[in-house]
Amino acid sequence: MEYFKYIYNLAFKMAISATVALIIGNMLGLQYATVGAVISILSIQDTRKKALIISYKRIIACSLGILLSVILYGVLGNGALAFGLFLIILIPLTSRLKVQEGMVPAVVLSTHFLVANRITTLLIVNEILLMIIGIGVAAIANIFMPSLEDKFKEDKEWIEEHYRIIINKMSKSLVTHTVDIDEQKLINEVEKRLYESKETAYKIVNNNFFKSSSYYTDYINMRINQFDTIKRMRLHFERFNIPVEQMKVMSDFTLCVSESIREINDCEELLNDLESLRSEFKRMELPKSREEFESRAQLLQFLNDMEDFLVIKRNFFKTTNNH
Repeated sequence: MEYFKYIYNLAFKMAISATVALIIGNMLGLQYATVGAVISILSIQDTRKKALIISYKRIIACSLGILLSVILYGVLGNGALAFGLFLIILIPLTSRLKVQEGMVPAVVLSTHFLVANRITTLLIVNEILLMIIGIGVAAIANIFMPSLEDKFKEDKEWIEEHYRIIINKMSKSLVTHTVDIDEQKLINEVEKRLYESKETAYKIVNNNFFKSSSYYTDYINMRINQFDTIKRMRLHFERFNIPVEQMKVMSDFTLCVSESIREINDCEELLNDLESLRSEFKRMELPKSREEFESRAQLLQFLNDMEDFLVIKRNFFKTTNNH
């Protein structure tokens, strides 16, 4: 649904921009006014920052194309060889200047000089105006970007809720010694939503020039780092050989963590409880068999991974609240 909304928004802006550019071109009596409409379509982007960069690159490339056309066709005539030489110069030049995005519109503008009987000041002005109208109208349209903050908030709440579900399932698995059959499906769904949200976060950042919006990318990167830790934690369940007494204690603590997953939690209390738990483990009787030793070692590693999970959130909380 969001994808189609995104496509519809782009299509609407392209249609409006092309129409306005064509109307302006016709009002000014420009030749090839439809080219201004095409340049406008090509200049529509999905973030303001990207749109600004693309507009700058197209202005540079198109200006170079017009200048090269005037020089080459003026000296060599407007034949096929001159056009070939134009391309041999323009394509590497736009690549060297890193303005390749403007190469195609520049070539289209050049063809107008190629088919003209002679190069006149009026024709040069015509091509410059086509460039300005096409890029300018698109630049105005690109100012109007859909607000993605609500979408990000929805994703954030969904991710936090599903982290609670996953950690809660781990808590149960520690005492039942089984793994839910739908766990992998759940993990896949969360991973997909995380990277969709990351894309949304970067769009929000690239749509805001005048205010800091790094919170969105910082938050989602924090959750992605936590997710990597969750995947490591899951691996331990494949290596538990036999139940050990510490599993019940660890299960209770894991349940507590699952119930505490929310943005405003600084995790300090949980980390203190984790240290107490680690100290309690050290005081417990030593394992009596190799299998018990291996299970306890995996449980300790699970505890270490849980600590990483909480530290990632604590660091994010401190960084965010210090700004």
